[in-house]
Amino acid sequence: MIKIPIIDSHTHINSYDSKEIPTIINRAKQNGITSIIDASVDISSAKSIDLMTKKYPNVFGGIGFHPQNLTKELNKSEIEQMYKLITNNKKILVISEIGLDFQTDSPPREIQYKAFRKQIGIARELNKPIIFHSRFCADETIRILKEERAYEVGGAMHYFQSNNKIASELESMGFKISVGKPLLRIKKLENVINSTNINNIIVETDSAPQPFKKDRRKWTEPKDCNLIIDKISKIKCENIENIAEHIFNNTFNMLKNGSNWLMKEHLSYGLI
Repeated sequence: MIKIPIIDSHTHINSYDSKEIPTIINRAKQNGITSIIDASVDISSAKSIDLMTKKYPNVFGGIGFHPQNLTKELNKSEIEQMYKLITNNKKILVISEIGLDFQTDSPPREIQYKAFRKQIGIARELNKPIIFHSRFCADETIRILKEERAYEVGGAMHYFQSNNKIASELESMGFKISVGKPLLRIKKLENVINSTNINNIIVETDSAPQPFKKDRRKWTEPKDCNLIIDKISKIKCENIENIAEHIFNNTFNMLKNGSNWLMKEHLSYGLI
């Protein structure tokens, strides 16, 4: 097992059956994952995450509206609730999950644009990094990040599956590349990660229930961060402990930008 503390920078474990969450967290601990950042997709999940961060020392939170969950423009009540959840709980470390999604069944793009811009504005106002989603719209995502000066708070493109050009643009703005399990199966990503500075890489599992996998043991969980780090070490031909240490420090530095009270010990041992 990797000896360096590991942070899963993006999950949705709040969406699991509540009876299963303690077991998932324990499995993560047994595999060296010392902290989990759980991201909301709407107000309901945001409230669940708020409670989880107060129950589990090693669970931290991200509050935001996922582009696929936007049935209408964000209203005053939703924005006020978002502010309240973020400002009343210091364990909410990021604005997440926000972004753009241009699948054919996605919500109208104008609604997505407005929500993304609004949430970047909230992040800048509250000085919180953003963890953002981008599917079939990397260039548009980059454009919005630049126009809204999201680089002032930093953050990461989550579940990165794009190309060297996009990775380079993100790096130039100070954003991190958040890598998940697609790295284990998509060959082109290996080249991108090999070309990306190790100081700009973090890891995640994007864990959520996967009922389409009949074998429950194969569902992605935070414990699987080890697999991703191992793959990165092989791609870069570098000692796995060194890679893990870089990734821990990268994640800590990104989070500390918006939470000056945060210390490495909090992400290594937990906080209530």
